[in-house]
Amino acid sequence: MATEYRNYAFQSRANRWQDWANLILAIWLFISPWVLQFGAVQATNAGNGPPVAVSHAAWNAWVLGVIVFLVALSAIGNIDVRQEWWNMVLGAWVFVAPWVLGFVGLSRASWDHWIVGALVFLFAIWSLSRLGNAPTTVATPPVGSRPPRGPAGSP
Repeated sequence: MATEYRNYAFQSRANRWQDWANLILAIWLFISPWVLQFGAVQATNAGNGPPVAVSHAAWNAWVLGVIVFLVALSAIGNIDVRQEWWNMVLGAWVFVAPWVLGFVGLSRASWDHWIVGALVFLFAIWSLSRLGNAPTTVATPPVGSRPPRGPAGSP
């Protein structure tokens, strides 16, 4: 009876540059509304309403920047396949957000989201493809040993 275990700690931490790249991308995504100036306060109702309507692009960048940062930090501290799947989902959302949230007209914000989303998504795919090449450990019982018995002496 052979049991096969997948070893998800497939490479040393020094070779996991994708997690560090996602961390940097998350920081960039968070500060990009200020750097690219699409997080500025917009006047509403032609100056008649309250002048505090921040664009959907800025809010999406701030919120997703924090979430991608936390997932990347988690991936740096603990190699697990779940972080890569989360990064895929988050990268896909960041990429499609300009269309879904309706800020395609803000070219700086749109291009920022498309580039960061694509990179986060591609780094996650890259890491997941490396998981498929992970070394496999096979545990076999010693020759002549009996298989373990179930509870209460059942076979």
